Amino acid sequence: MIAGLALAGTVSLESVAKRLGTSPRTLQRRLTEQGISFWTLVEQSRFEIAGALLRETDLKVQEIATRLGYNSPSGFSRAFARWAGCSPKVFRGAPVERHEETRMARTGQKLLTPTRSLTEK
Repeated sequence: MIAGLALAGTVSLESVAKRLGTSPRTLQRRLTEQGISFWTLVEQSRFEIAGALLRETDLKVQEIATRLGYNSPSGFSRAFARWAGCSPKVFRGAPVERHEETRMARTGQKLLTPTRSLTEK
């Protein structure tokens, strides 16, 4: 659900809670009980979508940024660099495995990896 709203550029705690038939506070409380942040889920979804769009389409970075609800391509590029450890253009041209190795070696953290194709359900 979050991924669909993120792709539409309209994701919010309130919109997700409404679709789930609960209050925003209840949704937030339930996520907190599970040790999950709503905005972490949003960022994960945006990264998965961005990675799939970069690998599977010829869309310009500016159009991907707009589809994900970013006001500017530069804001999207900064967020993407934080997620992947490289720019969207570099990501598009290199194998995913290389990005994982670079980011993990540089930060000691596990990279969020886009796992699903846009055509998978």
